[in-house]
Amino acid sequence: MDNNIETAKNKIITFFDNSEGEYWKTLDEISSQTKTDLSVVVNVITNSGEFVRSSYRKKAGEPLFTSRKLFRSKAPMMDKIIGTFKNRID
Repeated sequence: MDNNIETAKNKIITFFDNSEGEYWKTLDEISSQTKTDLSVVVNVITNSGEFVRSSYRKKAGEPLFTSRKLFRSKAPMMDKIIGTFKNRID
């Protein structure tokens, strides 16, 4: 990853680490909260192993994402178990 992408990735990880409440976020929410261009957010989220997409949660029709670290710490146990059987994060 080039330096700008790595910087954006760190900013997004920090955003998730500091988020309270609902830990699933849309790409638009991530972009606006981190003040990072949406195309960069999409690039980071889809090309980094640090983030996961929910397979069944959506907000206003948009897919939701979170960091792997946050999923491991906040997801209900049942979501983790189901994710294991589905071979998916959730």
